[in-house]
Amino acid sequence: MALLLRSHLGWLALVVALASSQPCTAAEPEGISGTVLGGENSTLADGAIALEQGRIQEGIRLTEQGLKSNADPVKAAVGESNLCGGYALLRDWVHALTHCNAAIELDPHNWQSFNNRAAVHSGLGQYDLALADLHTGLGLAPGASLLHQSLAVVEHNQRVLNRRERTFLRS
Repeated sequence: MALLLRSHLGWLALVVALASSQPCTAAEPEGISGTVLGGENSTLADGAIALEQGRIQEGIRLTEQGLKSNADPVKAAVGESNLCGGYALLRDWVHALTHCNAAIELDPHNWQSFNNRAAVHSGLGQYDLALADLHTGLGLAPGASLLHQSLAVVEHNQRVLNRRERTFLRS
């Protein structure tokens, strides 16, 4: 029996999602908004729960431990995406980006990983890269409201930054 975790991690106004091992389909516009992990690797599931509950350090530790004993590439991608989200919550952009890239390399069809990497790029002020990731995610899951929310936040932040730059250049 699989454990289904449905909530999302938040990072400032940009939402960082826990990854899903199930792709979003057109018939399922919201996709699965959490992590689906079977009982065969309870440490990964415990890590996801800890991350959801805001116990970030513990969630990262459990997820890293669970990844050491995991051979399933889809679940490894889920774990990597969750690590990306956890490190993004800590604003540890270097580690977050490493794990986001690993998650996408393992499973390039998981829109949550692109949402997480967009959060990291946004945290780094790399709004063009964040937008590219969100558009890739929307190509995978056009109905995922989380991606639309993240897109609105990144576009807003980019507009604010552009206004500040124009004001600075005028002065």
